[in-house]
Amino acid sequence: MVIARLAMRAALALGLLAAAAPAAAFQAEVARYHHAVRDICQTGITPAIAAAYEQARQAVERARYGSGRDNNFWGVKSPEGFRLDCFQSPGDGKT
Repeated sequence: MVIARLAMRAALALGLLAAAAPAAAFQAEVARYHHAVRDICQTGITPAIAAAYEQARQAVERARYGSGRDNNFWGVKSPEGFRLDCFQSPGDGKT
């Protein structure tokens, strides 16, 4: 009985760790992407920015965060969206 409880607790702990891994990975990828777009107003959309976006997008989808790209809470703005911000808010220090 004690062994069964320990096994069940171990399985639960492993399940929680497995669920946390994609979430942590997606957060790291999104952070890398946000770092990549910090100078987008000066550089435009570079291949590095496009690649970082694709990696972040895939990580967010693997984590199943935010109910998909068509949801307001999805979490990853496209490079085009960041570039458009340069022109819509020129007085905010981005240019």
